[in-house]
Amino acid sequence: MTASVSNQFVMIGLPATGKTSFLAALWYLVHHGEVEHRLTIERMEGDSSHLNRISDLWASFEVVPRTSTNSERIVSMVLNDTSTKKSITLTFPDLSGESFMSQWVDRHFTTSYDEFLKKSVGGVLFISSLNYQKPAKIVSAEPLLKEMGEAGQPNEEKDEEGFVPWDSTQAPTQVQLVELLQFIAGREYFKPPFRLALVISAWDDVLKVKRTSPAKWLAGEMPFLSQFLESNRRLFDFNVYGVSAQGGDYNKDVDGLTGMSASERILIEGDGVKNPHDLTELLTWLMR
Repeated sequence: MTASVSNQFVMIGLPATGKTSFLAALWYLVHHGEVEHRLTIERMEGDSSHLNRISDLWASFEVVPRTSTNSERIVSMVLNDTSTKKSITLTFPDLSGESFMSQWVDRHFTTSYDEFLKKSVGGVLFISSLNYQKPAKIVSAEPLLKEMGEAGQPNEEKDEEGFVPWDSTQAPTQVQLVELLQFIAGREYFKPPFRLALVISAWDDVLKVKRTSPAKWLAGEMPFLSQFLESNRRLFDFNVYGVSAQGGDYNKDVDGLTGMSASERILIEGDGVKNPHDLTELLTWLMR
């Protein structure tokens, strides 16, 4: 080894956006030589039982359990860059999506997250292509209020006019994500430009509908978030990736997936990506 570099990145994402599946696929990839990948595992720092467990589930076509608020942990791994011959220490907090939802709803985040963010040089922002709140089109106030009321579940409490009260958790996803990024940029210790890799998860599902690029998908589906990032490149140096950690739907696509190695199931697309199965290209961009 010629040098050792330590980098700490924060993983950001609302519930069910693919953070834990990404870690499971990454841990499997760097341990196996099924496909070429730039970063290889040198050693794990700390307890690797969590990563081993979720990686085994992922490789066996089993659903990787979401991280709960009472099982959040720090994941740290030392990798070897086969191109530069440098030893790289990567540290991620495997935080629950609910903890990020709480930031949006309650307008604060934990001291531990604040301390980790203070030492982070970049982040990975996860966005689900399958599960996100779209903004409502406002034609006039009355039809919108009626639509909101009719959309409520039978067991939801309604006001005296029959409308469901405003629920902040149902705000458009792109609005919530912009606010999470503004929280980061507003910290007194924030040092721009903050490197940010956006991951559009379940990318295989997007490609079943139409052929597009991750950046175009973001601009079309979440224009507010896309415009915020484009107009604030002095704050966030970002790149957009489409990632399928699973490779497909475990209920529908298993027959096709079993004909390839576990690492070949991984799909990553984005500006600068050369190997569509190498998740570590995202990491090397972050550390560039």
